[in-house]
Amino acid sequence: MNIRLIIAIVFVFLLIGCDKDPLEKVAEYIEKNHPKTITLSDYTDFEWDEVWLISGSIGGRYITLMRDQNIDVNKVETSPNSRYGIDKDYFKTIVYIYNNKVVYYEFPPDGRGYFNAIDAIWTRADFGLERGQIVVVSSNNSVCEVKDRDLVPIKPIKIYEFMDEKLK
Repeated sequence: MNIRLIIAIVFVFLLIGCDKDPLEKVAEYIEKNHPKTITLSDYTDFEWDEVWLISGSIGGRYITLMRDQNIDVNKVETSPNSRYGIDKDYFKTIVYIYNNKVVYYEFPPDGRGYFNAIDAIWTRADFGLERGQIVVVSSNNSVCEVKDRDLVPIKPIKIYEFMDEKLK
């Protein structure tokens, strides 16, 4: 009897621990249902005012831009004295902000574990941004058109272009 209880408890903790990132949930929904639009806020279980879709790593001068916009970036800093934030080899970052504070960040989910016929790794959900582009979307209107695996925000509140060059 005790073994069954332990197995049940472990199983519950495994299910709780397997919580997926919002874009992973979006990717799964798109793969199963092929919708024309999705609403990003439907896939988050935390509060956010806006999301920054960054075609660049959060570890870099993008974090300085966020600070310049009076956004508390402590969540993505490696240390209190960090000037440029986490150092990751990701070329795209999604940063959720609530009350001018970073509350969550993620990277577009790739196809690791979901191999196609030629075993290529592919992005399962992305925003198709040009390098150096940032698109800011409000949680009140986070509807995106679905084009293959790309999500195109229908009503972004801000768009920054060529930020790699501007932030040098």
